[in-house]
Amino acid sequence: MIKMMRIDDRLIHGQVAVVWSKHLGVNRIVVANDEIVNNEMQMMTVKMAVPQNIKAIIKNVDDSIKLLNDPRAESLNILVVVSNPKDAYRIDEAVSDIPLINVGNSGRMGTTAEEIKRKEQIDKNIYVDEEDKKYFKLLNKSKTKVNIQSVPTEMERLLSDVLK
Repeated sequence: MIKMMRIDDRLIHGQVAVVWSKHLGVNRIVVANDEIVNNEMQMMTVKMAVPQNIKAIIKNVDDSIKLLNDPRAESLNILVVVSNPKDAYRIDEAVSDIPLINVGNSGRMGTTAEEIKRKEQIDKNIYVDEEDKKYFKLLNKSKTKVNIQSVPTEMERLLSDVLK
């Protein structure tokens, strides 16, 4: 069963690997990303960040959708991590029963200072270009609740309240 999907361009790091996984009680973290599957170094780095009691599964978005729709996934407690709103939307459209999409950090990693200046900052850790805005708006119209919350102890806000 999917506990939550998180949009975080850093993928797995302390907040996800330790704080969110413990809070949600997950035993699997599925990283759905089309780029990382082609980079052995990144895959190794991500796997090293995962606590020993949790299995990390790294797949491209299409293969992640297949995995999440497999009936055997129902017996697992899964945190899905994607790096951008487009991938979150693709998964949300194809996989039922995602209870929450959580936006952590988005739009800053892998971009230059100049690219950041061209993006709109809609929250302290969320920068968007027109494509990101498009997919965030589509997510807001979906059946799934979308919130902004860096860590579970932080006050939850709805993306719809921030993205106007």
